[in-house]
Amino acid sequence: MSLQAAFRSSQSALAANAFQTATLSRNVSGAGSLGYVRKIALVETSVTGTASATRVARATDLALQNAVLTASATAQGDEAVSKALESLQTIFGDPADGASPSARISNLKAALLQAASAPQDAAGLASAVSAAQSLATTLNDASDTVQQARLQADRDMAASVSTINSLLASFGQTNAAIVAGQAAGQDVTDALDRRDALLDDLAKQVSISTIQDSNGGMSIYTDSGVALFQGAARTVSMASTQTYTAGANGQAVYIDGVAVTGPAAAMPLKAGVLAGLSTFRDTIATGLQSQLDEIATGLVSAFVQTPAAGSSLEARTGLFAWSGSPATPAHGVAGIAAAIHVDPSVIDDPSPLRDGGIGNDPAYVSNPNGSFNYSSRLYALADALGASQSFQAAGLPSRLSVVDLASQSEAWFERARQEAADQATNSNASLVQATAALSNATGVNIDDQMSQMLDLENSYQASAKMLATIDSMYAALFSALQPS
Repeated sequence: MSLQAAFRSSQSALAANAFQTATLSRNVSGAGSLGYVRKIALVETSVTGTASATRVARATDLALQNAVLTASATAQGDEAVSKALESLQTIFGDPADGASPSARISNLKAALLQAASAPQDAAGLASAVSAAQSLATTLNDASDTVQQARLQADRDMAASVSTINSLLASFGQTNAAIVAGQAAGQDVTDALDRRDALLDDLAKQVSISTIQDSNGGMSIYTDSGVALFQGAARTVSMASTQTYTAGANGQAVYIDGVAVTGPAAAMPLKAGVLAGLSTFRDTIATGLQSQLDEIATGLVSAFVQTPAAGSSLEARTGLFAWSGSPATPAHGVAGIAAAIHVDPSVIDDPSPLRDGGIGNDPAYVSNPNGSFNYSSRLYALADALGASQSFQAAGLPSRLSVVDLASQSEAWFERARQEAADQATNSNASLVQATAALSNATGVNIDDQMSQMLDLENSYQASAKMLATIDSMYAALFSALQPS
């Protein structure tokens, strides 16, 4: 090898060494930054044997990255459902409190039996009416809690839509910078880190898949196949609902006019905060509301008053009234849990509870003699709470007593809440594992970087020593060529 070739080789080695050292220092500096991906200096050898390191690549693992995006969407969706269900736990409360609908029904039945054992005792009748009022209030409050939870889910969905649009706008800017930088031969690895971070945030809101374009750009699709970004960001929209009542449907989320949430969704989302909130608002909460409404309907029906035999009058509501009183409600009426109340005529004078004629209608009196010892009606009312009825409660058997319906509704909710909590725990554990695997493959290991730094230091010393040797050889050559 000539001295000139040796000089060029040592010089290029020092330049490559400096570039690699700068890259390692960059990695060490970025190790603590969220979303930083390890950079790799690419060393190329020319036909003359010189080495050059002028390009930087990123450590990537597309399969692991996709796994993290999927796991993140699943975990966030499950967490949204679990938190929303936790907000409804006040409906049933602590079993020891005796404040759940089923506990209130049991209290009412016990009060009726107590009153039947001493029908002449006005205090016992008043106690039964008071128990009925507490039950009605519990159902009113439960219905209001469900609708408030739906309203909060609706607001959170609107916030998620706003976040998605903001992320897509930022993604568009970063994506364009990557395409332009790559075309100009620039280092775009930091921009790629930013783009991946945007994908991570986006996946929390909606489950996504990506396709890499030939020019370095990227397209994004939902898990159901709807384009979110394809050359440009798609518009995600949702009309918020200001007030929720039983039976009211929440507005769907649309991507470029395609419904992706709600019962009528053409391409429904499967994971992410948006999908979880939609499932709670439109399915889980409405199912619970249906159960509460059927409990209320069953109570009104259990206490219905019938006229004397041979009368052409229709049955009418008794102890429990609703917005359609005195007519008796059909099953499947939405919102009756919010409207149920104790008939005002028995609050000041509870004797009609014993005698009949609630609503100040003598045609429905079952104790025409006004006997203070009349207890048949009170026993019959207590028995009616345990009598089988036909119901249309979502997720529950169609034939139950109102007592059993309330108990099964409580069990249904607790099962749904526990399953959601377990699912959230499991999906978060999967996310942690996937994130750790991706970090191991693409993150920065300080020990490894420092080890490489020592290798580069040894390489630098060798190249520097070779340059010093070449320098001395040139000096000796020039000295020999000078005339004596």
